[in-house]
Amino acid sequence: MRYKFDPEAPVIVLNVTLGGEDIKKKIEMAIDTGATYTMIPWDIAEVLGYKPELSKDRVPLVTASGVERVPLIILKSVSALGKSADNVQMVVHNLPEKSYVDGLLGLSFLRKFRVCLDFRKGMLEIE
Repeated sequence: MRYKFDPEAPVIVLNVTLGGEDIKKKIEMAIDTGATYTMIPWDIAEVLGYKPELSKDRVPLVTASGVERVPLIILKSVSALGKSADNVQMVVHNLPEKSYVDGLLGLSFLRKFRVCLDFRKGMLEIE
């Protein structure tokens, strides 16, 4: 599916549907090809039925205040632009309050597809 975006915008924002154990939640996420993992905030993880504080898997995350070890969870499903992936690794961490988005759509989702970002045409395609 193709998505037209403004190539001059500071971020590319997509509506993403996250699937938890028995619930789905739509949030706005920025595409981040520099992020190894997709990132969602604590409250969204909890709404989806996860308990990030109980995760035994922690990964280092570089933040403005230094390196933090954050929970790594596996989300049941993630859908964006009509494409869905199951069992997507996510880190749970809150973005700053004045962020444009709720989370980051990183490589743990994007690697499951062929992704074409054409900045000259302002077109994103996920196959």
